[in-house]
Amino acid sequence: MVDVSALAAVIVAAVALVVALAQLTQQLLATAYVIRKCDRIVTGGLTKGGTRQWHWRQFRFTVNYQALVFALPPSVYQSLGISSTIQVVPPSKEIWKRALKTRPHRSSSQACWISLLQDLAHSHCLSENDVCIREESGDRIPDDLTVAPGRVDCMTVLLSCIAMGMQVFKYSPTTGEITLGGGVGSISSSIHPVLGGLLHYSVFADEPTIGLEAVQRHGRALVGKEGIWANAVFGRFRDRLYRPEMVTLRELQARKIKVLRHQGWPEDKDGVSNTDTIGGAACFMAFGHVDACDTVPPSVVRPWSAHFAETIVKAHHVNSMKRLSEGASILQVPNWQHIQFEETGFSSPYDYSQPSPSVESSTSELLRELANGSLLLPLDFSNQTQLSTKWEWTLEHDRQDPSLYCPPAMLSGFLRTMDCHLCVLMSILVNAGLQERIPSRQFHDWMDRFVAKAISKLFDVGAPSFGKASDFVRGWPQNILASCADSLPNLEKNLLPSLRCEASIFRRVIRLYAELSILRPAYYTVMMRAAHPIGPGLTEESSIETALAYMA
Repeated sequence: MVDVSALAAVIVAAVALVVALAQLTQQLLATAYVIRKCDRIVTGGLTKGGTRQWHWRQFRFTVNYQALVFALPPSVYQSLGISSTIQVVPPSKEIWKRALKTRPHRSSSQACWISLLQDLAHSHCLSENDVCIREESGDRIPDDLTVAPGRVDCMTVLLSCIAMGMQVFKYSPTTGEITLGGGVGSISSSIHPVLGGLLHYSVFADEPTIGLEAVQRHGRALVGKEGIWANAVFGRFRDRLYRPEMVTLRELQARKIKVLRHQGWPEDKDGVSNTDTIGGAACFMAFGHVDACDTVPPSVVRPWSAHFAETIVKAHHVNSMKRLSEGASILQVPNWQHIQFEETGFSSPYDYSQPSPSVESSTSELLRELANGSLLLPLDFSNQTQLSTKWEWTLEHDRQDPSLYCPPAMLSGFLRTMDCHLCVLMSILVNAGLQERIPSRQFHDWMDRFVAKAISKLFDVGAPSFGKASDFVRGWPQNILASCADSLPNLEKNLLPSLRCEASIFRRVIRLYAELSILRPAYYTVMMRAAHPIGPGLTEESSIETALAYMA
């Protein structure tokens, strides 16, 4: 006879087993939905996807997954005066390489933050040291999200998307409102009841509309150590002659407006229809002193970029091509400035930190070529085959603006060339005893007055496309000579008797320095005008701020 108590025990145990299996099945089914939100398809194959972990005490499964975290280098945030909300520790170089490798095969099933990471790596907006892996819990994924979210820093999103060619339509990270669009994709935002700011990245195209080369130049400049590109987006620049740190353009403009007024530039008043305002002219003069990176970004101060700078650059092209056709040679560029640029990523007209032997060698070279009447032009200027039909000296009748046809590489290359020669010319003057006679600030104040005098008649000329520039373009050499004749004799009178150099050398050095003091801001301004508009979401009044957001 079967023991009734034993049979009851077996039945109870069987029921308990069925209940346990049912609970286990329920847990597996419950985690299946979470696993799907963070599997390898969602992560684009960059990580291994979600994994289950059994907890005996709670008698349930939890899901862990690897989230990718990325942010701009800390030096960029330091230059902006803010702190990143995300730390990339330790960096995962393998993930960055995998993002580049998998980008051509990405699908619509992967999370948008994976697509953004792939585009940022492709655009050089992130380096292999700017990405890491972080373990996250699937319990924290809200039920209403179809994919696991990734944490992002709003400043990283803003600057990198601007570098990829997007325009800013709204930027208020503290309230969770960010909207950017154009180029390779768009960023939209919403407010999630649990996560707060929630961003979504939509891919429009595999290649940016402004061109991959332009985007990669922006990307390399963005992650530069000094943060010059990132600060320029918000209208902040570094003028080493003024201050070693970044200051706003308005602060730099204020120093130039008094000089412009003294030289007769008309005030900005109601009813005055000047093509360029005194504020634009002050911006032009400020650009003659600020540090320049490989390419200028879209910026909140782009509307201040003077139109007449296009005419100055066009006049320089026209006159240079004419002289080249007459057999003039091109000044050779000293190598040390290009080496310095490769190390720092920026160029300055006030970088005198080079070894003296290099400067002395460059000085003797420059003086020889100045005596021969050589031209200062970008490298291979006369061999630009794609532009040869546009740069013939008969261009004085062409109304096309240089910002429309000058490649960014040519503009930035010539800026480096001019900065190199400005440094060498200043070294010549310093070696001749300039600083023993006057402070360097006073010398540059004299040069500011010269520049203000040279541009004092351009307030109504505008760009070549305005149709008023032909006379100025034809008369460019005479305009420069006239400005030199008006402004520089007083400088020669005060300095020449006390300097240790020949009068002919001093005059050649001063006149080239004066001409470069006009060309440098003109080319910088044309670079600024060539950059695409930044959009209405950022203005000069916008504060530099960031916040933690989620992307899903």
